[in-house]
Amino acid sequence: MDIKVKGGQILSGEITPSGSKNSIVAFIPATILFKDTVTINNVPEISDVERLIKIMEKLGSQVVWDREKNSLTINNKNLKFEGLGEEDLGNMKGTSLLWGPLLARFGRVIFDQLPGGCTLGARPIDPHYDAFRKLGVAVKDSPNHLEMDLAHARAQEIWLTEMSPTVTENVVMLATALKGKTKIVGAASEPQVQDLCNFLVLCGAKIRGIGSSIIEIEGGHNLTPREYSILSDHYEITTFLAMAAVTGGGIRIKNAIPQHFHHINHVFSKFGIEITYDGETAILEKGQKIKIESCDEESKTLIVRAQPWPGLPVDVLPLFIPMALAAEKGQALFHNWMYEAGLFWTSEFLKMGANIVMCDPHRVIVTAGNRLRGAKIEAPYIIRAVVSLVMAAMAAKGDSLILNADALYRGHPHFAENLRKLGANIEEC
Repeated sequence: MDIKVKGGQILSGEITPSGSKNSIVAFIPATILFKDTVTINNVPEISDVERLIKIMEKLGSQVVWDREKNSLTINNKNLKFEGLGEEDLGNMKGTSLLWGPLLARFGRVIFDQLPGGCTLGARPIDPHYDAFRKLGVAVKDSPNHLEMDLAHARAQEIWLTEMSPTVTENVVMLATALKGKTKIVGAASEPQVQDLCNFLVLCGAKIRGIGSSIIEIEGGHNLTPREYSILSDHYEITTFLAMAAVTGGGIRIKNAIPQHFHHINHVFSKFGIEITYDGETAILEKGQKIKIESCDEESKTLIVRAQPWPGLPVDVLPLFIPMALAAEKGQALFHNWMYEAGLFWTSEFLKMGANIVMCDPHRVIVTAGNRLRGAKIEAPYIIRAVVSLVMAAMAAKGDSLILNADALYRGHPHFAENLRKLGANIEEC
């Protein structure tokens, strides 16, 4: 799918964000832990949900997805064990989140294809294997095959080798089935991890330390499913705020959760953009002028660095690059420490007349002052990178065509439709 974008736009209006993509890709596998019906609300209509539903149905789930009500009902009473292959898993990193609950329910995992994902570079799954092995799970892996066995696993203290949300979620889901106390040191604390843990607690799990880097799970307790609404997607909320800011528009976003945005709002402030709140409605007033405020009087360069939560999420780092390009003057360095191919796509901005230089695989420098012009751009298979290109196209002079923009719909339901509600001139083709 390609996207046509008219330049020189100003987005304004009010919008309600969808449910968290990163929450739902953990919640659907988590239903494997239950034999009774689970109902999840605020479900985003994205392709990753469709793919996970197909996997669950192959395993024997009865699934009803009410798209109008954004509700998903899953009954796993007749769930059976199946090995999963390439036709099931496809190019989706989140399918690794099936491992913990499959081990908890069936005591084993067989994958004939390892999970794929966005083209961000090497995204090693060794931290998953390491965590499982520390719990006593037997793991046999090869480049295209994986087997796990729970027979000798037991609850104990483990230290994660990477503060990864998906590794943390996998261990938490497995630990609910292991009798005794599992202590995770170096746990991730992102909102989606908190969301999953809060859901499991509501269902009877004994979990302490939610939102911290040390989580304790007292496993072996019976879980009773409860209806639950997942959190609003803080990545999508950040996206709408950034799009309004880069076009000089104003926006009100309902169901924003202010405590999720302390550091994100701090980064907006470094570009001269103020975000305020009326209860849980985020407000960006129209007409704010983007300017780069350097961190260092000597270097005159603003450094925008992704960090583990509660710092700036690496997934929203790309949203601030077009903001730097839209400033009249100044310089900003963007640092993606996590992925060695996380910024390669920024070379596409050169086609629009941007002054942007890749320093190394993890860092780019943007020098503001060049007026962007419309161009034909090739999108990478990275959700927020495509959003970043759309943002630049909206701020540019003239029209742009963004080729192969399908990655958008892995994380942003009704993307073009929502932007049109804010006054955007954007077409899918």
